[in-house]
Amino acid sequence: MMSRQHLLALCIGLSFFKAEAASWWQEHQDPATWVAERENLKSSIQRDLSKIKPSDLKPDSIDADNFRIWQWLEYASADFSLDQVVAFRSLGDNSQLRRAFLENLRPEDNATEAVRILLQIQMAHPESIQELPCLAVAIALVFDQPFPNNWPHHQVASELVPLEKVDPVRRMHQMTELQVARRYLTDLRDFTVSELKFLVDHPLIDSEMEWARKNVTASRSGYSRVFSSIRYDIPRYESNQLTWPYGPYLFSEIKSRGGICVDQAYFAAMTGKAKGLPTLYFSGQGDDGGHAWFGFMDSPGRWDTDCGRYESQNYPVGNAVDPQTWKPISDTELTFLAKSRERSSGFQQAKLCTDLARTVVREDASRWLDAAFTVQPEFLPAWYLQGELLEEKKVSPELIKDFWSRFTKRFANFADLRVVGQEKLLVLAKARGDDIEVKNLSRQILVQNRTRRFDLGIGSVAAEVGEKIETGKWGDAETAFRKALREFKGQAGGNLYYGLVVPFVESALSEGQVLVAKNSLADAKRILRPTKDSLVGRSFIELEQKVSSERKNSK
Repeated sequence: MMSRQHLLALCIGLSFFKAEAASWWQEHQDPATWVAERENLKSSIQRDLSKIKPSDLKPDSIDADNFRIWQWLEYASADFSLDQVVAFRSLGDNSQLRRAFLENLRPEDNATEAVRILLQIQMAHPESIQELPCLAVAIALVFDQPFPNNWPHHQVASELVPLEKVDPVRRMHQMTELQVARRYLTDLRDFTVSELKFLVDHPLIDSEMEWARKNVTASRSGYSRVFSSIRYDIPRYESNQLTWPYGPYLFSEIKSRGGICVDQAYFAAMTGKAKGLPTLYFSGQGDDGGHAWFGFMDSPGRWDTDCGRYESQNYPVGNAVDPQTWKPISDTELTFLAKSRERSSGFQQAKLCTDLARTVVREDASRWLDAAFTVQPEFLPAWYLQGELLEEKKVSPELIKDFWSRFTKRFANFADLRVVGQEKLLVLAKARGDDIEVKNLSRQILVQNRTRRFDLGIGSVAAEVGEKIETGKWGDAETAFRKALREFKGQAGGNLYYGLVVPFVESALSEGQVLVAKNSLADAKRILRPTKDSLVGRSFIELEQKVSSERKNSK
């Protein structure tokens, strides 16, 4: 009788080999040897890379391909069924898919689950993966973990949203069929994985998406107008019904009844996905409170991120969420997205060098990180890895300070990253007791972000106030609080209210500092002067009532 190992080898031997990438797999057909051979492959890669300059290694070279094979083999499992072994081998033999998956995989991903999804798609619909390998990777990296419980936003009850438990295999097959039938406004082959994840990131039922494809008639170039095509529900806003008050949260109902900004943004973003457009849902704080809008990819690699955004409301930046990690996307990441950085050859080269530095050539990491910086000086993963390696080596505080000083200088034009560097330097200054440097850095963060990126300045001040509260220095906390109110007077609106006033007053109440809460809220009201009908104004009234109630209870 044939052994299991021989049977597995036979199954693999019967699969189709591409001439360019099949050599390694042809020579190592027995899965039982893959663990040991992976180590041999690593040694071979290290030996070959030690003989070349990092700048000579290209993402499409044989050495780079061997490195990606080494990475892919990490996800081989002894528990694979025969079908899974064949599928794993076929996926590993697909250099385009393998590279797309490994280049886009992040530490936050559930890599095992993502590979399982790819195996399922390969076993059920191999033709779909051949047609759209990047789409398969995007689906795997989005659906490797559950969607947030508050999806799509907090102003609709989840039971009203027409959701389903997404079957990634079925989703892949459906989207391939729509692509082949040319029912999208786009050609999905034009998009990268990092763009396609903003197309597949929804758990809506099929009938909703089909309704959108049939009833939303906007062209790709004019899709920004879909936001305003939803009538603004003024009576609902004026009655302070901020949560969807009607029945099922269907596209047809939103179109018929109208909605407020969150509904307009949701409708535009989700119907865009139905029609083959990568979209982003944004939220932010303006002078009078919160607002929502959307962005979409109006041509390959080019984002329009201000659709429905009101400039007069003074929104410093919109907050979006990365569906691969369900974490906020930084302002810098949005800038890089808009500039199509990931489509450049320099980005791909920097990515390869950084991945190598993190793994097989970690002992020689600095040489490879230098190569990454040469082709892409603002490649963030390389910067963060360099910082990680410095901490790992336990270098002197002076070298750590020098690193974060260089980081801050390099990203001086990116406010959110500049603050990251400044706050790291602030921690170091506090650790060595340099009070003058602490004062200077704190002032820099405040002044540099007092205008366009006041959300960052407020965040830094709020952290400082929080530190004083934690140590029980309420007098100092009040002083810092009032100083922040004066600094951001007339320009921060909802950001100042929700980012500083509310948490400060709530903290004071929880600590029994009722008089502090009362006086601080009064100061904030004098400076912010919220209108009664605005979101901030309504919240002010509710907070005042809460403070008043606490005062009565404390007497």
